[in-house]
Amino acid sequence: MSEIWESTITTFVAKFLIALTFVVPVLMLPLEEAMTVSVGWGLTLLAVLSYLLARAQQIQAWKVIVEHVVIGVSVIAITHYVGDWIHATVS
Repeated sequence: MSEIWESTITTFVAKFLIALTFVVPVLMLPLEEAMTVSVGWGLTLLAVLSYLLARAQQIQAWKVIVEHVVIGVSVIAITHYVGDWIHATVS
C-alpha cells in the first residue's frame, strides 16, 4: 500500500473514532447536557492535541493551547449566534 493511501485511511479512521466519542453523550444524556459535555470534551481534546503538537515541535505548549482553545471557543460562539440569527430570520 502506498504511503498516501496509508495516511488517508489512518486519518479517516482516527477522525471517525474521535467523532464517535461525541455520540456517547448524545445517546446517554438529555440534549442540553449532551451539548455541554460535548463542548467540554471537544475543548479538552483540542487542548491535549495542541499540547502534543507543541511538544513534538519543541515550542511552548501553553501558547499553542491558548491559541487553539481561543479559536475553538470563538468558532463555537460565532456559530451559536449565527444560528440564533438564522432562526430569528426564518421564523
